[in-house]
Amino acid sequence: MASVVKQTSFQLFSVEEKAMSYDPSLTVGSHKPALLPGMRRFSNRLMGVLAALALVLVSFGTSAVAADGPYVGVGGSLSILNDSDVTAGANDEKGYLPLNIDATTNNGFAVRGMAGYAFPSGLRVEAEIDYRRHGVDAMDVKSAGGLAELAAPRVAAGVNQQAGQTIYPNPAETMYADLLPPHKDLANAAVTGKQDIDGNFSMLAFMANVDYDFDTGSRWVPYIGGGLGVASISIDVESVATGRSLSDDSDTVFAYQAGAGLGYEFPLEGGRSITVSLDWRYFGTSSPTFKGDVSDGRFDVAINGHDVGIGIIYGF
Repeated sequence: MASVVKQTSFQLFSVEEKAMSYDPSLTVGSHKPALLPGMRRFSNRLMGVLAALALVLVSFGTSAVAADGPYVGVGGSLSILNDSDVTAGANDEKGYLPLNIDATTNNGFAVRGMAGYAFPSGLRVEAEIDYRRHGVDAMDVKSAGGLAELAAPRVAAGVNQQAGQTIYPNPAETMYADLLPPHKDLANAAVTGKQDIDGNFSMLAFMANVDYDFDTGSRWVPYIGGGLGVASISIDVESVATGRSLSDDSDTVFAYQAGAGLGYEFPLEGGRSITVSLDWRYFGTSSPTFKGDVSDGRFDVAINGHDVGIGIIYGF
Protein backbone atom coordinates (compact mmCIF):
# COMPACT_ATOMS: atom_id res chain seq x y z
CA MET A 1 0.00 0.00 0.00
CA ALA A 2 2.16 2.83 -1.16
CA SER A 3 1.64 6.05 0.69
CA VAL A 4 3.99 8.73 1.77
CA VAL A 5 4.73 11.71 3.89
CA LYS A 6 6.04 14.54 1.73
CA GLN A 7 7.93 16.18 4.57
CA THR A 8 11.36 14.74 5.18
CA SER A 9 13.21 14.27 8.43
CA PHE A 10 15.55 17.26 7.91
CA GLN A 11 12.50 19.55 7.60
CA LEU A 12 11.16 18.34 10.93
CA PHE A 13 14.55 18.93 12.56
CA SER A 14 14.72 22.49 11.30
CA VAL A 15 11.28 23.26 12.71
CA GLU A 16 12.26 21.83 16.09
CA GLU A 17 15.50 23.80 16.00
CA LYS A 18 13.65 27.07 15.30
CA ALA A 19 11.05 26.28 17.95
CA MET A 20 13.70 25.59 20.56
CA SER A 21 15.40 28.91 19.81
CA TYR A 22 12.12 30.79 20.33
CA ASP A 23 11.90 32.71 23.63
CA PRO A 24 8.30 33.00 24.91
CA SER A 25 9.30 35.98 27.06
CA LEU A 26 9.56 38.13 23.92
CA THR A 27 5.87 37.75 23.14
CA VAL A 28 4.35 37.74 26.61
CA GLY A 29 2.45 40.95 27.31
CA SER A 30 3.17 42.91 30.44
CA HIS A 31 -0.27 42.10 31.81
CA LYS A 32 0.74 38.40 32.18
CA PRO A 33 2.96 37.27 35.08
CA ALA A 34 6.58 36.62 34.14
CA LEU A 35 7.80 33.02 34.14
CA LEU A 36 10.62 31.82 36.35
CA PRO A 37 13.74 30.73 34.36
CA GLY A 38 13.01 27.01 34.82
CA MET A 39 9.36 27.43 33.86
CA ARG A 40 10.39 29.54 30.84
CA ARG A 41 12.68 26.77 29.57
CA PHE A 42 9.93 24.19 30.06
CA SER A 43 7.39 26.37 28.23
CA ASN A 44 9.88 26.96 25.44
CA ARG A 45 10.43 23.22 24.93
CA LEU A 46 6.69 22.54 25.10
CA MET A 47 6.06 25.10 22.37
CA GLY A 48 8.74 23.44 20.26
CA VAL A 49 7.18 19.99 20.70
CA LEU A 50 3.70 21.29 19.88
CA ALA A 51 5.01 23.07 16.78
CA ALA A 52 6.74 19.89 15.60
CA LEU A 53 3.61 17.79 16.18
CA ALA A 54 1.51 20.34 14.32
CA LEU A 55 3.88 20.15 11.35
CA VAL A 56 3.75 16.34 11.34
CA LEU A 57 -0.06 16.33 11.46
CA VAL A 58 -0.32 18.87 8.67
CA SER A 59 2.16 16.96 6.52
CA PHE A 60 0.25 13.72 7.11
CA GLY A 61 -2.96 15.35 6.04
CA THR A 62 -1.56 16.79 2.83
CA SER A 63 0.57 13.88 1.62
CA ALA A 64 0.01 12.35 -1.77
CA VAL A 65 -0.73 8.62 -1.82
CA ALA A 66 -0.94 5.98 -4.49
CA ALA A 67 -3.44 3.79 -2.63
CA ASP A 68 -5.34 3.89 0.62
CA GLY A 69 -8.35 2.26 2.24
CA PRO A 70 -9.14 -1.17 3.69
CA TYR A 71 -7.09 -4.23 2.82
CA VAL A 72 -6.62 -7.90 3.64
CA GLY A 73 -3.53 -10.04 3.29
CA VAL A 74 -1.78 -13.34 3.87
CA GLY A 75 1.84 -14.29 4.40
CA GLY A 76 4.18 -17.18 4.95
CA SER A 77 7.76 -17.37 6.15
CA LEU A 78 10.66 -19.47 7.34
CA SER A 79 10.82 -19.09 11.12
CA ILE A 80 14.31 -19.18 12.61
CA LEU A 81 14.26 -19.19 16.40
CA ASN A 82 17.27 -18.61 18.61
CA ASP A 83 18.25 -21.39 21.00
CA SER A 84 15.96 -21.26 24.03
CA ASP A 85 17.11 -20.81 27.60
CA VAL A 86 15.08 -23.14 29.84
CA THR A 87 15.35 -22.22 33.51
CA ALA A 88 13.85 -22.96 36.92
CA GLY A 89 14.90 -22.20 40.48
CA ALA A 90 16.24 -24.72 42.97
CA ASN A 91 13.76 -26.78 45.00
CA ASP A 92 15.14 -27.07 48.51
CA GLU A 93 12.27 -29.27 49.65
CA LYS A 94 13.05 -31.98 47.11
CA GLY A 95 16.76 -31.24 46.91
CA TYR A 96 16.75 -30.24 43.22
CA LEU A 97 19.45 -27.99 41.87
CA PRO A 98 18.41 -25.06 39.64
CA LEU A 99 17.42 -26.07 36.11
CA ASN A 100 19.50 -24.56 33.32
CA ILE A 101 19.14 -25.89 29.75
CA ASP A 102 20.11 -24.61 26.33
CA ALA A 103 17.49 -26.13 24.00
CA THR A 104 18.09 -26.30 20.25
CA THR A 105 15.06 -25.42 18.14
CA ASN A 106 14.76 -26.53 14.52
CA ASN A 107 13.76 -24.05 11.85
CA GLY A 108 10.00 -23.99 11.43
CA PHE A 109 7.32 -22.15 9.53
CA ALA A 110 4.97 -19.25 10.19
CA VAL A 111 1.74 -18.34 8.41
CA ARG A 112 -0.39 -15.29 9.01
CA GLY A 113 -3.51 -13.47 7.92
CA MET A 114 -4.24 -9.80 8.42
CA ALA A 115 -6.85 -7.11 7.79
CA GLY A 116 -6.31 -3.40 8.14
CA TYR A 117 -6.68 0.12 6.84
CA ALA A 118 -4.16 2.25 4.96
CA PHE A 119 -4.28 6.02 5.52
CA PRO A 120 -3.23 8.69 3.00
CA SER A 121 -0.32 9.56 5.31
CA GLY A 122 1.36 6.22 4.65
CA LEU A 123 0.41 4.73 8.00
CA ARG A 124 -1.33 1.37 8.13
CA VAL A 125 -3.04 -0.19 11.15
CA GLU A 126 -3.94 -3.87 11.09
CA ALA A 127 -5.02 -6.87 13.09
CA GLU A 128 -3.04 -10.08 12.50
CA ILE A 129 -3.40 -13.76 13.36
CA ASP A 130 -0.07 -15.60 13.30
CA TYR A 131 0.59 -19.34 13.65
CA ARG A 132 4.03 -20.94 13.83
CA ARG A 133 5.39 -24.40 14.60
CA HIS A 134 8.86 -25.74 15.41
CA GLY A 135 10.42 -29.09 16.20
CA VAL A 136 12.97 -29.69 18.95
CA ASP A 137 15.49 -32.55 18.99
CA ALA A 138 18.31 -31.76 21.41
CA MET A 139 19.13 -29.98 24.63
CA ASP A 140 22.32 -29.19 26.50
CA VAL A 141 21.66 -29.66 30.22
CA LYS A 142 23.99 -27.46 32.26
CA SER A 143 22.20 -28.02 35.58
CA ALA A 144 19.74 -30.90 35.88
CA GLY A 145 17.12 -29.57 38.28
CA GLY A 146 14.12 -31.92 38.43
CA LEU A 147 15.35 -33.81 35.35
CA ALA A 148 17.65 -35.73 37.70
CA GLU A 149 14.57 -37.90 38.39
CA LEU A 150 15.16 -39.47 34.97
CA ALA A 151 18.47 -40.93 36.14
CA ALA A 152 17.41 -41.97 39.66
CA PRO A 153 16.38 -45.57 38.80
CA ARG A 154 19.52 -46.12 36.76
CA VAL A 155 21.75 -44.74 39.51
CA ALA A 156 19.99 -46.87 42.15
CA ALA A 157 20.48 -50.04 40.09
CA GLY A 158 24.14 -49.18 39.53
CA VAL A 159 24.75 -48.58 43.22
CA ASN A 160 23.16 -51.94 44.10
CA GLN A 161 25.31 -53.72 41.54
CA GLN A 162 28.51 -52.03 42.62
CA ALA A 163 27.85 -52.61 46.31
CA GLY A 164 26.85 -56.22 45.73
CA GLN A 165 23.88 -55.76 48.03
CA THR A 166 20.39 -54.33 48.05
CA ILE A 167 20.63 -50.69 49.09
CA TYR A 168 17.60 -49.63 47.07
CA PRO A 169 14.91 -52.37 47.18
CA ASN A 170 13.03 -51.14 44.11
CA PRO A 171 15.53 -49.38 41.81
CA ALA A 172 12.96 -49.06 38.99
CA GLU A 173 10.74 -46.98 41.29
CA THR A 174 13.48 -45.05 43.08
CA MET A 175 13.03 -41.28 43.02
CA TYR A 176 15.67 -38.59 43.26
CA ALA A 177 14.63 -37.82 46.85
CA ASP A 178 15.31 -41.44 47.83
CA LEU A 179 18.99 -41.32 46.84
CA LEU A 180 21.44 -40.80 49.67
CA PRO A 181 24.43 -38.44 49.23
CA PRO A 182 26.56 -38.69 47.17
CA HIS A 183 24.15 -40.63 44.96
CA LYS A 184 22.12 -37.48 44.24
CA ASP A 185 25.24 -36.03 42.67
CA LEU A 186 25.49 -39.12 40.47
CA ALA A 187 21.90 -38.59 39.28
CA ASN A 188 22.59 -34.94 38.45
CA ALA A 189 25.78 -35.84 36.59
CA ALA A 190 24.01 -38.58 34.61
CA VAL A 191 21.55 -36.07 33.12
CA THR A 192 24.01 -33.21 32.60
CA GLY A 193 25.28 -32.69 29.06
CA LYS A 194 23.82 -33.32 25.61
CA GLN A 195 20.47 -35.12 25.64
CA ASP A 196 18.30 -36.19 22.71
CA ILE A 197 14.67 -35.15 22.90
CA ASP A 198 11.73 -35.40 20.53
CA GLY A 199 8.84 -33.01 20.29
CA ASN A 200 7.56 -29.69 19.09
CA PHE A 201 6.04 -26.44 20.18
CA SER A 202 3.58 -24.14 18.45
CA MET A 203 2.38 -20.56 18.85
CA LEU A 204 -0.89 -18.86 17.95
CA ALA A 205 -0.52 -15.09 18.22
CA PHE A 206 -3.03 -12.24 17.95
CA MET A 207 -1.26 -9.00 17.09
CA ALA A 208 -2.16 -5.33 16.59
CA ASN A 209 0.32 -3.77 14.14
CA VAL A 210 1.25 -0.30 12.91
CA ASP A 211 3.23 -0.06 9.65
CA TYR A 212 4.49 2.84 7.57
CA ASP A 213 4.83 2.76 3.78
CA PHE A 214 7.41 5.00 2.10
CA ASP A 215 6.58 6.69 -1.21
CA THR A 216 9.42 6.13 -3.68
CA GLY A 217 7.62 7.69 -6.62
CA SER A 218 7.37 4.24 -8.16
CA ARG A 219 5.55 0.97 -7.59
CA TRP A 220 8.23 -0.17 -5.15
CA VAL A 221 6.98 0.21 -1.58
CA PRO A 222 9.47 -0.20 1.30
CA TYR A 223 7.94 -0.28 4.77
CA ILE A 224 8.75 -0.58 8.45
CA GLY A 225 6.49 -1.51 11.33
CA GLY A 226 5.82 -3.42 14.51
CA GLY A 227 3.13 -4.77 16.75
CA LEU A 228 2.03 -5.95 20.18
CA GLY A 229 -0.28 -8.74 21.21
CA VAL A 230 -0.63 -12.07 22.97
CA ALA A 231 0.56 -15.57 22.04
CA SER A 232 -0.75 -18.95 23.16
CA ILE A 233 2.26 -21.29 23.24
CA SER A 234 2.02 -25.09 23.49
CA ILE A 235 4.85 -27.57 24.08
CA ASP A 236 4.98 -31.37 23.82
CA VAL A 237 8.43 -32.92 24.40
CA GLU A 238 9.71 -36.32 25.55
CA SER A 239 13.08 -37.88 26.34
CA VAL A 240 14.42 -40.13 23.56
CA ALA A 241 16.45 -42.25 26.00
CA THR A 242 13.55 -43.09 28.31
CA GLY A 243 10.48 -42.32 26.19
CA ARG A 244 9.17 -40.37 29.15
CA SER A 245 7.24 -37.14 28.63
CA LEU A 246 9.16 -34.09 29.78
CA SER A 247 6.33 -31.59 29.33
CA ASP A 248 2.94 -31.33 27.64
CA ASP A 249 1.52 -27.94 28.57
CA SER A 250 0.57 -24.48 27.29
CA ASP A 251 0.68 -20.86 28.41
CA THR A 252 -0.50 -17.48 27.11
CA VAL A 253 1.98 -14.59 27.25
CA PHE A 254 2.72 -11.11 25.90
CA ALA A 255 4.10 -11.01 22.33
CA TYR A 256 5.85 -8.36 20.27
CA GLN A 257 7.38 -7.94 16.83
CA ALA A 258 9.20 -5.44 14.63
CA GLY A 259 10.06 -5.71 10.98
CA ALA A 260 10.60 -4.24 7.57
CA GLY A 261 10.11 -5.23 3.97
CA LEU A 262 9.96 -4.26 0.34
CA GLY A 263 6.79 -4.59 -1.70
CA TYR A 264 5.83 -4.13 -5.33
CA GLU A 265 2.37 -2.78 -6.09
CA PHE A 266 0.24 -3.99 -9.01
CA PRO A 267 -2.60 -1.51 -9.66
CA LEU A 268 -6.01 -2.95 -10.55
CA GLU A 269 -9.19 -1.44 -11.92
CA GLY A 270 -11.41 0.61 -9.63
CA GLY A 271 -8.55 1.87 -7.46
CA ARG A 272 -7.77 -1.59 -6.13
CA SER A 273 -4.29 -3.06 -5.95
CA ILE A 274 -2.23 -6.12 -5.07
CA THR A 275 1.11 -5.69 -3.31
CA VAL A 276 3.60 -8.56 -3.10
CA SER A 277 6.35 -8.07 -0.53
CA LEU A 278 9.51 -9.66 0.80
CA ASP A 279 9.30 -9.46 4.59
CA TRP A 280 11.60 -9.72 7.58
CA ARG A 281 10.50 -9.52 11.19
CA TYR A 282 11.85 -10.12 14.66
CA PHE A 283 9.36 -11.94 16.89
CA GLY A 284 9.51 -12.55 20.61
CA THR A 285 7.43 -13.18 23.71
CA SER A 286 7.73 -12.86 27.44
CA SER A 287 8.86 -16.19 28.88
CA PRO A 288 6.01 -18.74 29.09
CA THR A 289 5.91 -21.03 32.13
CA PHE A 290 5.25 -24.75 31.65
CA LYS A 291 4.69 -27.65 34.01
CA GLY A 292 7.31 -30.42 33.89
CA ASP A 293 6.05 -34.01 33.79
CA VAL A 294 9.16 -35.49 35.40
CA SER A 295 9.16 -33.62 38.70
CA ASP A 296 5.88 -31.65 38.57
CA GLY A 297 7.98 -28.49 38.79
CA ARG A 298 7.53 -25.43 36.60
CA PHE A 299 10.08 -23.91 34.25
CA ASP A 300 10.43 -20.83 32.02
CA VAL A 301 11.40 -20.77 28.34
CA ALA A 302 12.82 -17.77 26.48
CA ILE A 303 11.41 -17.52 22.93
CA ASN A 304 12.58 -15.12 20.21
CA GLY A 305 13.81 -15.25 16.62
CA HIS A 306 13.46 -14.10 13.04
CA ASP A 307 11.03 -14.66 10.17
CA VAL A 308 11.90 -14.27 6.49
CA GLY A 309 9.14 -14.73 3.92
CA ILE A 310 6.64 -13.18 1.56
CA GLY A 311 3.32 -11.41 1.93
CA ILE A 312 0.43 -10.57 -0.38
CA ILE A 313 -1.91 -7.64 0.33
CA TYR A 314 -5.12 -6.92 -1.56
CA GLY A 315 -6.28 -3.30 -1.27
CA PHE A 316 -9.93 -2.47 -1.90
